[in-house]
Amino acid sequence: MQIPARLAALILFLFALALNEWAFELIFPGIREVDYFVRFLVLIADIFFADIISILLFFGKDLSVTQTLKRVSELFPRLTAFYFGLFVTFLVFCAAEFSTRYYFKHFYKPPFKDVTEWDPQPTVSDSIFAYRLPENEIIHHRYLVNDSLIYEQQYKIDSFSRRTTPHDTTTIDLPAGRQVNFIAVAGCSFAFGYGVKEDETLPYYLQQQMPGYEGYNYGVSGYGTQHLLVQARDKINTSEIKQQQGILVYFFIDNHLNRLIGSRRIIKLWGENFPYFFLDDERKLQQHGTFKTGRKWKTLFYKTITNSAIVDILDLEIPFSISDDDFKLAAAVIAESKKEFEKKFPGSKFIVLFCPGSKCSGELSALLIKKNIDFVDYSLLFDINSPEYRSHYSDPHPNGEAYKEIAKNLGRYLLKR
Repeated sequence: MQIPARLAALILFLFALALNEWAFELIFPGIREVDYFVRFLVLIADIFFADIISILLFFGKDLSVTQTLKRVSELFPRLTAFYFGLFVTFLVFCAAEFSTRYYFKHFYKPPFKDVTEWDPQPTVSDSIFAYRLPENEIIHHRYLVNDSLIYEQQYKIDSFSRRTTPHDTTTIDLPAGRQVNFIAVAGCSFAFGYGVKEDETLPYYLQQQMPGYEGYNYGVSGYGTQHLLVQARDKINTSEIKQQQGILVYFFIDNHLNRLIGSRRIIKLWGENFPYFFLDDERKLQQHGTFKTGRKWKTLFYKTITNSAIVDILDLEIPFSISDDDFKLAAAVIAESKKEFEKKFPGSKFIVLFCPGSKCSGELSALLIKKNIDFVDYSLLFDINSPEYRSHYSDPHPNGEAYKEIAKNLGRYLLKR
């Protein structure tokens, strides 16, 4: 039976309409929202359908489908072969994608099941930072692996949205005329002290190592290098810190670079609304909104591909590596942070602390030297993955022993400066 080409074009047109998301929602009102990647695949499929429909309508007058396709292949043999190859590749990719999704749903079993419980939620939305700690709150945190409790902590948050650091002024014996200074630690959950008590954090141990200094904790889970600059501009100031001079320690981990550039994983998990900084053509630091508003097409691309099961199973990070320009951006952001901090606290010190295990300390520290920024490279201080310095194999954060070891070395270094 020979199907007229133009009748086939009409059937394909109706089929293409039925593939669209709005049609699914009309026919199946209870269907869950279609993710960005499926929408992308549907868009590609619609382009193929539109091309085939156009071919059938334009070349298929008074011809069957078979006759039309034969005629087109004779007129454009190479283009037909190329187009057919693209179409087959697309079908194979779709088959692989949905087979992988089926595998994840019905067969995949993670090596362990971890659950993090919060009461109340640990952060609140913020138009400048994307999110911040709440004010005057006690946050309860439980971490379980395979239904076994690994640790349970509570975090006291002060009126300035900072984790509190206990400070015993009775133990300080200062020379006459010398006043107490401050030592503040900024960064992410590594600076915050995720999973440890308030008297086991880095700010606490630093003030123990450095008599005459009061510790302040500006760490917030998930923050990147850009948050250091935003904090230096809008938060770390004399209204929040009562001392006039002190030290600001930026606790750097390698993943801060991914957060700074808004990589695929960061956009997928929590960083879509992070502040977006970049270097312009004159290599000057600029800010343009957030990743969502300032570079919306790249962010949309990341959100689209991050829904792919193939990308998930391969655990692909995009970009694949940190570039020289990314390191230069980080150095520029850190330099501007130092400038903003010293403007508010003249005569104070600013230092970058490279976390044990860092693989980016070499490239970044070379740029910091050029910008006259002090740093300590503790990438080889100890094995951050050792059970001695972690609460559990499933949790990458340092434990109290790790913070104590870092503070001992850093305190000794700072007191000599």
